[in-house]
Amino acid sequence: MIGGHSSEDRGPWFEVAGHPVNAPLALVGACIFSMLVTTTVLAFNQSWEPLLAFSSAGVWRGELWRLGSYIVWNSPGRGLSLALDMLMLWWFGRELENFFGRISFLKLCGGLVIAPALVGSLLGPLFQWDLHWVGLPGTFALFVAFATMAPSVTLLFGVSAKWTAVIFLGLQMLSCIAAHAWGDLINSLSAAAFAFGFVRYQQGNWVLPELHFPARRAKLRVLEAVPARMPLQKPDSKYPPLRSLPPSEEISDLDRLDPLLEKIGRSGLASLTADERAQLESAREALIKKGAGRS
Repeated sequence: MIGGHSSEDRGPWFEVAGHPVNAPLALVGACIFSMLVTTTVLAFNQSWEPLLAFSSAGVWRGELWRLGSYIVWNSPGRGLSLALDMLMLWWFGRELENFFGRISFLKLCGGLVIAPALVGSLLGPLFQWDLHWVGLPGTFALFVAFATMAPSVTLLFGVSAKWTAVIFLGLQMLSCIAAHAWGDLINSLSAAAFAFGFVRYQQGNWVLPELHFPARRAKLRVLEAVPARMPLQKPDSKYPPLRSLPPSEEISDLDRLDPLLEKIGRSGLASLTADERAQLESAREALIKKGAGRS
């Protein structure tokens, strides 16, 4: 897919009280709803964070829901950070949805949730870390996707989107390294890498590798030889006797005429024997009868 989208991706996703709602706005609404639910749970001195947060060790214990459940716990304590994430989701999400279509945009958002969790689950045991994070994933990866889609668009102070993404991603990496926030570092880098690769694939610039397995050759079967047709067969033969055909069916008139005409052309009509003359006359009469029957 290189730009554009199919007809089912056009227009709003659905309507609420007559107002069209696209996919980014629907996701922002879901984030606000999750923040309200989180606030209500905290108001009753309850916390579901230990159960919902991503944990690399928990995934290896079989708690697979942690690969995606961490996004539903959005504490109001994040305040401004959460508001900026939702703003970026709505702002850059509209551009991505308009370019690639709603289905591809939702696939991108789903990948930005699952990909960091999968990478964290693999790297956690490797470095003997128990990685944790919770809340709406940083939507900076959506800006990386936008910068990959339109790298030459100028944003802040005339700097292109491509270099703006590189600068902010570098600052984010330095901040995580300085704070030893390895979970946030893995989350940011893996989400940005997935966003970049997803957009390049949708643009047709990347092709997924294909696995080629050697084709299995079919076994050769040895078929029983079929004997040639024989005019005479013994009664005790393993094959049933063949039906004898009358001469008129066995040899056509033209087949009988060909050798005679060949001999006439070579040696003249006088070279034919009495039997051959009789065959010639018989074949000639048969051909005349056939011609008369067709007319």
